[in-house]
Amino acid sequence: SRFKVRDYDAWREVFVSKADLRKENGCNGTHIFFNVEDKNEVTINFQWESAEQALAFFESDAARAAMQEAGVIGRPDHWIVEDGGRTAN
Repeated sequence: SRFKVRDYDAWREVFVSKADLRKENGCNGTHIFFNVEDKNEVTINFQWESAEQALAFFESDAARAAMQEAGVIGRPDHWIVEDGGRTAN
């Protein structure tokens, strides 16, 4: 998922506090990245039990409320992908 936030530090505090909500909906973990030129541009790699759970979560009222509370600006871009494997470099 990729999106913009009003304030990265405030967003992160709320995001971390919502870990149980994500876990209850099938999320097995996250990895957060931010743009080095604009910390308020955030990308998150979520790991979900299934694509269906990811889609259902992102469309849920609970997820929308959490994003609004955290200061997400606009509609995030969510890409549902499968792991194609890693390479050495």
